[in-house]
Amino acid sequence: MGLVALFSSTRLGDAMQFGVVGSMTVTLSSRWPLSCRLRGFTLVELLVVVALIGVLMGLLLPAVQAARESARRSQCQNNLKQIAMGVLHYEASNRRLPAAAVVSEAYNPATCSGCWNPWAEARLPLFSPAGSKHGTSWLLEIMPQIEEPAILMAWNRQTNVLGNAAVAQINISSLYCPSRRAGIGLFKDDHKNLVAATWRGGGTDYGGCSGRLDGFYNDTSQDHRFSDRNTPISGSIGNSEGLFLSNVGTVLASARDGFSNTIMLGELQRLRPLAGATSAASTYNRTSQDGWATGGVATLFTTSTDPLHTNPGGINNLFFESAGSEHRGGASFAMADGSVHWLSEFVDAKDNNSVFPLLGSMADGVAVGLSDAGN
Repeated sequence: MGLVALFSSTRLGDAMQFGVVGSMTVTLSSRWPLSCRLRGFTLVELLVVVALIGVLMGLLLPAVQAARESARRSQCQNNLKQIAMGVLHYEASNRRLPAAAVVSEAYNPATCSGCWNPWAEARLPLFSPAGSKHGTSWLLEIMPQIEEPAILMAWNRQTNVLGNAAVAQINISSLYCPSRRAGIGLFKDDHKNLVAATWRGGGTDYGGCSGRLDGFYNDTSQDHRFSDRNTPISGSIGNSEGLFLSNVGTVLASARDGFSNTIMLGELQRLRPLAGATSAASTYNRTSQDGWATGGVATLFTTSTDPLHTNPGGINNLFFESAGSEHRGGASFAMADGSVHWLSEFVDAKDNNSVFPLLGSMADGVAVGLSDAGN
């Protein structure tokens, strides 16, 4: 009898040590006890695991997306805060807010008293005499206050926005809402909202509040010329003007409704006409302008509710002169005291004497504040 190799039925590692015992080869049997066999997943078990992973991912992804959007919204509000502080620092140095737009001549003064067309003036290829046409916005004036002094130093005030194309196309990160974009996106046709379609930068997602007036004209020219002191909407009570007026800066003390009750800045909608559409509501009602350097509706909004002029009022309403954002359910606004607040799309805007329109006017004499907006 040769040596007998004893194998433990439960220790494969020990058994493998006995490949050869003395001069006798030991053949290892592949028929191990059932408890020692390695088994894989059955098809049913695999499908169950995959299904469970899918369910967990389905629960996890919305939470991750919500957390990311919350972070983006916080960054957006921080951008607004920086701009608001810039405006207030400008006001402290100059004793008034920056003018909403710098424009040199009225639009057809014979038929439209007090009308201005900064969009047309900003994009004129030729102008005469030098320094007579600008079309620039209030944002240009506060560049030193938002840590961009080189932009204002490089700006040539003897020409307009188009004449300063190299400067006006600079992307300024604090002027972009991270939920919408980090710069001009060609795939979104952002460039078509700028002074020139060949531009590849210089947008803004924030603007100043010009009140609850019918502030901009809505016609087939799509220039959206505007009038500071347009006739207040029928039935509106008190003063309807906002803090930003063209060619002359507003004295902040004239916001007699209270700084914390008056909207100064907010997020802007960025709209493009619907493809193939022909109706006013789908074409020039939805035609935005864009560009931090450009005056007018590119850098302004109103809080008006004016069905007579097809403005439904409120936030995110797909009307070119109203405020809005890429955030779900509302938008952020900076008040005249520099504080930043979120306003829901459900804020009362049923008529021009309701909460949201009144928050946009600076001296209407009505005691309306953020608490009335649900804040």
